[in-house]
Amino acid sequence: MPFKGFMFTHRDNRLCCASLSQKKMSASEFWNSDYIKEVRHQMQNNLPVPDCQKCYAQEEANIHSQRKTYDTLWKDYPADTFPSALDLDISNFCNLKCIMCNADRSSQWAGSVSSVSQEQLDNLCSISSNVKQLTIQGGEPSIMPEFVYYFNYLEKIGIIGDIEIDCISNLTNVNNKFYELLSKFKDVRILASIDAYGSANNYIRHPSNFERIEKNLIELSTRSNLEIAVISSTQILSMYNFGEFIEWFRKINAIYKKNGKDFSVSINRVTHPSPLNISNAPFRLKQKFVNDIKAHDRFDLGPQFNDEMESLKKNMLSEEPSSMLTGNVQDTSELKQYIDKIDADNNIKITDYIPDFYDYL
Repeated sequence: MPFKGFMFTHRDNRLCCASLSQKKMSASEFWNSDYIKEVRHQMQNNLPVPDCQKCYAQEEANIHSQRKTYDTLWKDYPADTFPSALDLDISNFCNLKCIMCNADRSSQWAGSVSSVSQEQLDNLCSISSNVKQLTIQGGEPSIMPEFVYYFNYLEKIGIIGDIEIDCISNLTNVNNKFYELLSKFKDVRILASIDAYGSANNYIRHPSNFERIEKNLIELSTRSNLEIAVISSTQILSMYNFGEFIEWFRKINAIYKKNGKDFSVSINRVTHPSPLNISNAPFRLKQKFVNDIKAHDRFDLGPQFNDEMESLKKNMLSEEPSSMLTGNVQDTSELKQYIDKIDADNNIKITDYIPDFYDYL
């Protein structure tokens, strides 16, 4: 990855989102730094890179690492004087206050917006003439003026039509100005963050509106230049109506097929904060979750989703709480305390969104 690109954020620069070190410097300084030169040297000589320990550990445990994801995603892009691929997280500006998020990722949690400066943005532009692939995230990218500025620059220098872009979005809105600019890219993939069905998702991704998200998802199925996939961050609150979630995915998949488009779902497990980790769920809730999965003999929602469902069916009931986390699988006090705090912060009540929440605790 350090031969082709890096992650640039409003907080710092890093090799990727899983890197252990963060460097506070401009994008151009980071790309030409002694630090990244040393990482390249280590990789070229098959030496371990200290900042890649998280991925090494995952691969040792036969878990697909972020390093492997980037290797696949960026394998066809050239290593050159300037980066050919960039992962951009340039602001925490967001319209949601997701319960597993924090101030770095959401201005709603922070109480203020943190963004790159104009000088930092112009510096990023100065090393973007060779870009072939972008990943943009936030916050919510579709409402960030910084991305509009950056896209206009890419169009001005005549390369926007040669770039593939992945946009991670909560899909609470379809900003026409933003999507008009997206249509100028070579290929566009919207990665929609949807974590549960119906009102449960409204609680998790407060104060989103599931019906509006569904409407936007269906509307995007009619746009010819977009590929859509859902990335679902599965947590304890996702488990309560997971059977309905699967049925909803299948409904959306049928609409996309009717419109001649592919649709897929990927499952990411929330590990932090620990009270939301599904490994720490009460056993009765795990049983319900597994039974909801077993009630479906096929999914047709992409290989990653299928593999994860098979893994959950096979292993969920025997999983102990993660060794990286604290708490006991049957002790729900930490979860109750966490939810009580969320309710107080957002002035809401979980049973208005998940009526049977306490039935499994």
